[in-house]
Amino acid sequence: MKSFFILKNKLPIIISSWLIFIAAWTILIKFIFPVLYALNYGENITKYIMWDFWWIAHLWLAYSFLNITRNTYFIGLIICIFELIIIIYKLYIFFIFPQWTIWETNWMINKIFVLILFIFITKILVSNKNYILKIIKN
Repeated sequence: MKSFFILKNKLPIIISSWLIFIAAWTILIKFIFPVLYALNYGENITKYIMWDFWWIAHLWLAYSFLNITRNTYFIGLIICIFELIIIIYKLYIFFIFPQWTIWETNWMINKIFVLILFIFITKILVSNKNYILKIIKN
């Protein structure tokens, strides 16, 4: 199993694909779906939008894994640490006072997938620190 976490061959493509999928999913459930919902019910189009711009960091990280540099390790690890802290805290608060509306349920499902992905990415970055920092020259 350890060899799976080695950052060679197709793993960067897999990680980048998942990051792009998560970014697209985030845009869909936090922007597009709420706007369409509001338009359908004649409400203000910004009423249900969940303002979140982490998808930009996800897209940068996806690009970075396809073009690995030293920044992939340092900035990627910073993004992972902040994502994990924020998501764990938000999920903790959610499960103390759950509200099972369509908005909160979509948000919670998205956060669980993002949590799993960023645990995986953190593991990959830590496992490949030497490869990224020593072999890859900026």
